Amino acid sequence: MKQQVLDIVRSPRVLILVAPFVLMAPVWLTGHALYWGTPSTQFVPWWWQAWQTLRSGELPLWNPLVGMGAPLLANYQSALLYPPTWIYFGLAAIGGLPLMAWGQGLLVALHLAWAGWGMGLVIRRLGKGELAQTVGGLAFGLSGYLVARAHFLSINAAVAWLPWILLMAYEVVHEPQNKKAALKLALVLALQWLAGHAQIAWYSLVLAIAWTSFWSWRAGGWRGLGNSARRFGVAGLLAFCLSAAQLLPTAEYLVNSQRATQVDFAQASTYSFWPWRLIGLVVPNFFGNPAHGDYWGYGNFWEDAIYIGVLPFALAVAALWWGRKAKEQKPFAVFLLIISVISFLLALGSRTPLFGWLYQVVPTFALFQSPTRFTIWLVVALALLAGLAADQWTRPIGKALYRSRLAVAGALALLAGSGVGFLLVRLGTIVVPQTFFSATLITGAFALAAVWLHLRAPEENHGQKSPWSWLVGGLVAADLLVVGWGLNPGTSLELYKEDASLQSELREQLGEGRLFIPELDEYQLRYERLFRFDDFYSEEPEFIRTFLLPNTFLLEGISSVNNYDPLVPARYKTWMDVLNNTDLETQLTMLRRMGVAAIEKVDPGAERLVLFESIEAVPHARWVNCAKTIRSAVEVLSAISSSGFDPRIVMIERSRDSQACGSGSEGSVKIRSGSADSVEVLVDAPGGGWLVLAETFFPGWRAFALGKELTIYPADGLFRAVQLEVGKYELEFVYQPMWFYSGAGLSILSWLGLPVLWRRDNRD
Repeated sequence: MKQQVLDIVRSPRVLILVAPFVLMAPVWLTGHALYWGTPSTQFVPWWWQAWQTLRSGELPLWNPLVGMGAPLLANYQSALLYPPTWIYFGLAAIGGLPLMAWGQGLLVALHLAWAGWGMGLVIRRLGKGELAQTVGGLAFGLSGYLVARAHFLSINAAVAWLPWILLMAYEVVHEPQNKKAALKLALVLALQWLAGHAQIAWYSLVLAIAWTSFWSWRAGGWRGLGNSARRFGVAGLLAFCLSAAQLLPTAEYLVNSQRATQVDFAQASTYSFWPWRLIGLVVPNFFGNPAHGDYWGYGNFWEDAIYIGVLPFALAVAALWWGRKAKEQKPFAVFLLIISVISFLLALGSRTPLFGWLYQVVPTFALFQSPTRFTIWLVVALALLAGLAADQWTRPIGKALYRSRLAVAGALALLAGSGVGFLLVRLGTIVVPQTFFSATLITGAFALAAVWLHLRAPEENHGQKSPWSWLVGGLVAADLLVVGWGLNPGTSLELYKEDASLQSELREQLGEGRLFIPELDEYQLRYERLFRFDDFYSEEPEFIRTFLLPNTFLLEGISSVNNYDPLVPARYKTWMDVLNNTDLETQLTMLRRMGVAAIEKVDPGAERLVLFESIEAVPHARWVNCAKTIRSAVEVLSAISSSGFDPRIVMIERSRDSQACGSGSEGSVKIRSGSADSVEVLVDAPGGGWLVLAETFFPGWRAFALGKELTIYPADGLFRAVQLEVGKYELEFVYQPMWFYSGAGLSILSWLGLPVLWRRDNRD
């Protein structure tokens, strides 16, 4: 083991592990935390809420503070069952919320290193040397795709497992007698499925199937294809069992979410690849960079980021050129070229008729948005091609030497031209975006260095640990570090420190009620002030908590009817669509019934940008004498929209058509206690009637009183209600999702059985 560590340290491959930590050093090394975008508005709030629930002695199955209540663990991107997520809980136990937030930078770097190292091992398994592993590993692990999206923590975690899946799939094909290969494939598949990004997991699975099919066909034709398919299927089934505790409740949530059928085409094709960003393969900041505050391209920067470095891209192109004459390499190079072309065509999304046709006929195309994320296949293919070429790299001679000298002249011309253009723009002589020349200038410098290294390459068998190999690895790392620098900004841990005075007036104003921020006000604060796409540093980060954007209010322990989760209950989504598009009078009626006590509004003309307007909220739990039966939530929303919403009557969804009323005697309701997964209510029902709880109706919630289970009905299209006869009750609502407990049982048995299967293979 010690010798293996020494070999890595002495090899340029160590750059794959070190470079990501250098990239993220301005965050983790300086005691800062990621904050821009989803870290502060989704991931840290989710994990902090989960940790608070765990500390109270409950499983983090339900989040009562977001929306009108929503599943927490079943929210796939929360990744609460992904083992590295538990590191955040350990950090929270040691240092609270600030230390948990600080850990993001460290784990992002760890996943980038893991991704690059995995790609290096894939190239090694293909029989290539250390230089090839270094170039390919750096090109993937520090690629624009991974680095620009690193702040999207579930993508960062899920992508890191993709090369490991390819590695284990390769072993499944080429080691048919090794039963452990299928177990290892199952393990890495399960870990990616637990990492929390369904889109990346699906794209990875499709790529892995294509990868396995290619190598199986090469190894044994139809017979090899059949054998590998069987072993891959067994691995996939075991992976499902290992991750069932996450996948089953998520599947239930999906069925009951706003994405139960499909997202509309406009949403599904949002962030289709902008073809002009293809220039980003060689000049990544041609349209600016939000880390520099000068991005002006279409959409956001990170969705179309595909840069792998000047030198790796040149090597990838060279691999295709050299592969024409290399009999053994040609089929693989052609396979990677096909993958690249398919990736690009799919990434174009709505810009081609192909995506629209696939949207209609292939179900998964109607479940995800951002077609540009298909470019992960392109990045994988280019990194592999770069590794192939690096392994064949020798000093140019003959015509190759002549072309290389021309390349030197071209790089010098590019440097000179972009330098002159940059000066002319600064002097105001020409009026074009400065980024055209500043970005090209950097590309020219790295291109010149790459050509110089090409001219200095060993003539034949270069030593893998030679100074030249270190220079190659250093150039690739430096190139990618320069381009990726600042794309994951950090802020002081003060943002995440508890402040007893923060929102103290609002807490008093809310009481037991909820907060609401209108859709347009939220959009203005989120995208026009705090998280602008053109500039990561447009606003001071401390305002993130001051503005209480969804879901940062979780950090304050404040309950809001807004929800920034990727999945939300379908009933909630339908209700909120009506709420955000109705007249003010009806909106206020709906908000009161949701228990809203304050509305957050943006007022740029006021001394304080954000104002909190008080309204009179209906109690969280209330007594209603009469219930009117309706067939579906649509009828409720129709009644709301037409102002026919009678607060004295609750609308109950059930099969029989009747109106059930008590004797008319007014009942009393008092919430005795509440936690994440349960609510206890004291009820005095002298005449019988209905208890209505202003929380989301969702499968898995059960109600118990007097030793019996009561039926929970959907009330007013969104809430929960139970019918009570005359009497006094201690009623408890408990969240007990069957699919979680079923999945957890299956996962526990599978994880316990994994070592048994491993040892059994040793005996075999």
